[in-house]
Amino acid sequence: MAQFVFLYPVPQIIDFEINRHASWSGKVFKKKYKKILNQCIDQRYRQKGFDINYVIFNDCVISNIIRVYSNDKIIKAGIDFRQHILMNLYPDQDYILNQLNEESIIRIAGYHMWDCVDKLAKRAYQRKMDVLVDEDLTEFLSTRLDDKDFRTDQYPTYRPGKQNELLLSSFMEARKQRPWLWQNY
Repeated sequence: MAQFVFLYPVPQIIDFEINRHASWSGKVFKKKYKKILNQCIDQRYRQKGFDINYVIFNDCVISNIIRVYSNDKIIKAGIDFRQHILMNLYPDQDYILNQLNEESIIRIAGYHMWDCVDKLAKRAYQRKMDVLVDEDLTEFLSTRLDDKDFRTDQYPTYRPGKQNELLLSSFMEARKQRPWLWQNY
């Protein structure tokens, strides 16, 4: 079975992300964010046969933004949130990956794209897994909610060719050394 892994959907992080973007509409934004995030996880992964895994810090609970199904798995990161923030410690990536069913297909989302998500994706790639980061389901989701081209049922929905040449060049440059970000655009 293929694995979908969402990193750190804990209130301390999700609430910060929502509040950062919700100043103009508050509860309306939060409700839309919750609906779209859960639809994406369900349609992109659960309905396509992926096991759903949420990784949380040892001293945290999962955010009420996340709709957890009975078959979903909650995985402990192996460190506390306080250790991560105050001591700048990161979970052992192998510790997280070893808690997944033995599969070579893994899709990763969560917080934060260029930090924790990238670290886990890189380690999965080094372990020869078929790994891909769903960038839509990172902190970038907040900026995509009103995109008329955004689709909850497929990834990628982003089409880099819609951007100007400089942005496209930057977008593609970031992927040269990160094959876990490369999509079939």
